[in-house]
Amino acid sequence: TVALSGSVAEILGLGVAKGGENDLMELEGFFRRSKEFIGAQKQQDMTRWGALTAYNLITANSEKFEELVGAFKNKKSVADCVAILESR
Repeated sequence: TVALSGSVAEILGLGVAKGGENDLMELEGFFRRSKEFIGAQKQQDMTRWGALTAYNLITANSEKFEELVGAFKNKKSVADCVAILESR
């Protein structure tokens, strides 16, 4: 979920995920380093589940998400973005 949340958020907030390919490559690396081989189908299923879970978390917290998108667009600091997430 964490590996895909940035890409899902970019698509929801900006309409495009510029770093999505890198996120998927990093996730692929995690799967390869896993002690247990899960196979391509289960890996794809887990990736889809992670994207859906990220989508559900973001949409369930849409107000904070919109505030965060505004902060990114206004080039706010990381501290400002964290403050948005920690508020309320």
